[in-house]
Amino acid sequence: MKNPFINKQHLKDYLIYGGMAALLYLVFLFYHLKADDYKSSYLLYIGNVAFAIPILLYNLKLIRRPYHKERAVAMSGSAHIATAVGTLLSIVLGALLMLSFHPNIFSTTPSTDALTNAPSNASMDRPAGWLFMVCINALLINFSVGSFISLMISYVGKRDQTKDKPVNVSRYEANRSGKD
Repeated sequence: MKNPFINKQHLKDYLIYGGMAALLYLVFLFYHLKADDYKSSYLLYIGNVAFAIPILLYNLKLIRRPYHKERAVAMSGSAHIATAVGTLLSIVLGALLMLSFHPNIFSTTPSTDALTNAPSNASMDRPAGWLFMVCINALLINFSVGSFISLMISYVGKRDQTKDKPVNVSRYEANRSGKD
């Protein structure tokens, strides 16, 4: 059986929209790293909202596609894959961007380029903790925001879900019993 999520057109869309989402997040991460101040951490959260915009656009594109018009679950699954690709790209590229700003991030000697104006419970002698904060922000919040947008648009944007066809599971039951 052919999987509708994995074909060349969808893979290209996952990379395009996931990449756009990651790049929008990285713009705000760049300005946060450039400011080098704890007070500019709000830029990360604005970047999380900016991450959701291409995911929203991808969902709106999927509503108009003939295959996804029939099934809200397939549309939600495709948007979640694009969200996962964008989250992965934002973590990897964000870590590389941080390494370009702070090349001695993993050194054992205390650094002078750690996050300034951080509260006492978040003060860091080395910026490796700052890298952890940025990666956790990209992982948890970007994926959460993208998933929320994916689910909301998939089910709210679909006009008539009463005509959704159920998935035919008889093909899968034959494989589970050992028959081909």
